[in-house]
Amino acid sequence: MSPNARCKDLISKLVDDRISDDEVTELQSLLGNHPELRSEFVDHLLLDTLLSESLGQEPLIALVDTISEPPSDPQASTKTPSESPVTVLRGQNKPWGWLAAAAVLIVGLSYFFLQGDRLALAGASQLVQAAIHTHAAAIERIYVVEVKRGPTNDKLVELPRDVRVATQGDKFWAQMRGQREWVWGRNEAGAVWMTLGPKQAVVVNAEEMGMPLRYIGDLYSLHLETLLKSFLKYYQLELSDGPADSTVIVATPRRAWSNRPLKRATIEVDRETKVIRKLLLEREVDGSNSVSTFTLVESRLADESLYRPEGHLSAPYEIFGTETQVSSRRERVMNWFGSRADRWLQSQDSKSQ
Repeated sequence: MSPNARCKDLISKLVDDRISDDEVTELQSLLGNHPELRSEFVDHLLLDTLLSESLGQEPLIALVDTISEPPSDPQASTKTPSESPVTVLRGQNKPWGWLAAAAVLIVGLSYFFLQGDRLALAGASQLVQAAIHTHAAAIERIYVVEVKRGPTNDKLVELPRDVRVATQGDKFWAQMRGQREWVWGRNEAGAVWMTLGPKQAVVVNAEEMGMPLRYIGDLYSLHLETLLKSFLKYYQLELSDGPADSTVIVATPRRAWSNRPLKRATIEVDRETKVIRKLLLEREVDGSNSVSTFTLVESRLADESLYRPEGHLSAPYEIFGTETQVSSRRERVMNWFGSRADRWLQSQDSKSQ
């Protein structure tokens, strides 16, 4: 295996916290012997060890020793385990921290740190963390959604011509305009609610959703906090070229998660506000591709009532929850959308047929 490929493999283990002591030593040796790998290493690690208050004097001394006196033989070490930088920094509960900080110091980023500009040190992972923090505020962001589908899935369901998704933290609701105008979202239990005109709404449990309704959910759902956290945990993040006032991050699943439907995400983050300006989600389901593009068009104070069906209905109204028979809720859905919606809800009996 080439040094570059082995370094990527070790970095992936490091981020997933699956790396052994021997592999830590091997990674240190690779970075010492191949300077061209260091910038890639920095881009793939959280740099919060250097930036956090927990990096005290003793670990910094160990880092200086590591950088100024790299071991000539990676298999040999004159230090005892109790004296090694790895041991010192593992006392901080961050077994990879010394590597991250050493790489940062090697490439000269400490200059920016001395200027007090912490964001100058931020890599792709920290930009995603900053976006999570920004989108947790009580500000609602409105995204226009465009979907492009592969030739094998463009007949699954007729998609609306105009879709806008409103998000706040991990909550969302979507306005769909096509032959019919309707609003839908998800509650805390994962059930979908949808309005059928100004006076009625139905609630559908996850296990009751038919294939067309699940498909719509896959294309337009935007649990932004959960999505961004999954990028941090399960995806490889890389900085990419983008507009002058934005930073673009490309997320691809790590090898252990390569079979997930979400194959690639492109995140455009505003440099100043850390708001996500555009998000592209590329999926592959049953061998067919789709790309959902969310483009920011508006920011406003959040109205909490709009994240529930009641906020989109006019009194007097009726909400038919999951205690109502599936057949009755299906009939109401078909009365609003037409016969093409006959497979949107399914009972246990219909699943087994």
